Amino acid sequence: MNYYYDVILNWNDDKIYDFYEWNDTDYLELIKKIPLYKVKHKTFLDIISNKVIVSLNFLEEIKFQTLLSSKKLVKKIEYACLITDNKNAYALEFNGEGHIISRSRLLVDDELNILEVAYNLKETDISYEIIEPIYASYNLRQINEAIHLITLELNNLYETKSHEKLKYLYYEYKGEELDDIELIYQTILAALKEPFNSELLKLYYIIKLSYHNV
Repeated sequence: MNYYYDVILNWNDDKIYDFYEWNDTDYLELIKKIPLYKVKHKTFLDIISNKVIVSLNFLEEIKFQTLLSSKKLVKKIEYACLITDNKNAYALEFNGEGHIISRSRLLVDDELNILEVAYNLKETDISYEIIEPIYASYNLRQINEAIHLITLELNNLYETKSHEKLKYLYYEYKGEELDDIELIYQTILAALKEPFNSELLKLYYIIKLSYHNV
């Protein structure tokens, strides 16, 4: 078995974030040792683009082979590995049934080092079954967070009948006054499904600042 050493990971159970989207509040883990597999390009694409289940034989092979450095202690992650097709590299964590429960991209230096290490490795055939595609958003993480916050605020103001606040947000968004609450609500909701723009970004900051000033 091949291993890679000293890699920083940012595990997520839904969307995989590129290194430039990592936040200061993310919980990063320093992995001291983790199995490394070079796979066919199709296998790599299947695994990162779909929910899959790997074979129990593969799980047994990687069981407790990943070491995590945490507060001067070294802990073992039960099922984890790195995969690469010599173009990209991802980290994967599995549950005991073989389902992927967490994924992570890597920092640029780590990824480049892994590609160099894996260049002369033989490809491994990992047995897996595709369950269903992963429908990923192509927005940046920060945009998704902004859309989520605006949607929550709109729904809350609409449900609590905070009409004056809704009118204020609409005025800041459109630069014009409107008294039709239903139209205000539906207009901004519809805008959130369109490409994110500077007007929506302005709304995001207004809403965010309003909670900081409470």
